[in-house]
Amino acid sequence: MRSVSIILLGMIINLQLFGQSWKQNRIDVNINLPINHYFGDVGNSAGSGFATSIKDFRLRALRGGFGGGISFKINSFITTQATVNTGFLGNTDDGAYYSSRGYRFSTFGTEIAAKGLYFIIPESNQNYYYSIMDLRGGLRHINKPFSLYVFLGVGGLFFNTSVNDAMLSRVPPDGSTKQEIDDSKHISLIIPFGIGCKYEFLPRFQFGAELGAKYSTTDYLDGFSSVNSKFNDMYYTLNLSIYYKIPYHKLLKKSFWRF
Repeated sequence: MRSVSIILLGMIINLQLFGQSWKQNRIDVNINLPINHYFGDVGNSAGSGFATSIKDFRLRALRGGFGGGISFKINSFITTQATVNTGFLGNTDDGAYYSSRGYRFSTFGTEIAAKGLYFIIPESNQNYYYSIMDLRGGLRHINKPFSLYVFLGVGGLFFNTSVNDAMLSRVPPDGSTKQEIDDSKHISLIIPFGIGCKYEFLPRFQFGAELGAKYSTTDYLDGFSSVNSKFNDMYYTLNLSIYYKIPYHKLLKKSFWRF
């Protein structure tokens, strides 16, 4: 009877401690491996726009990158995150609707963004056995280590674009005053939004996968904006990440700062 009482007392204490355990792990850092896919005026099909861009998915338009970020939990459902990613965008008309044009471009960019994450399935800090329970080989998973969230943010893209000779030699349609070819643009506002998930595979480490759309305020990410273009360029990013939870309570243990 005494042993049972000790176990029950330990479980109650653990539940009380870990009920607010998100406060003990409010900060995490992550390394990103983004895979970008551009949607715009090069390599697209006729009449492509925001709503129909997904049909223009092409393996040859995939480009990689590298980056990182830092997150801060406001509460168990809401997290703020700042990220910096560098990488490439690119595409070609080869094999696309306008293959006869032969346009091709390559863009290298650095993306800085601030996002708000809302967790539909909150992160759990009770994925692994604790104290008394592990001494007795007890429960290993009190809660599931899987979390799911949606996000929305704002940021800037700093980029440089290189276009091929076929694009540089383009002759605008008669009567057009629009500058169709322009590789002098280097900055664009972006609006990232999408969905992501995390899986905690060690007490302080998580694997993350995030699929997001990045709407830009320019139509020259590819250096080309057709006279018939009705939409700005955009790109999608599949972001694969490794997260590390910083021991927040130890980091600020001797600090007067409290959140």
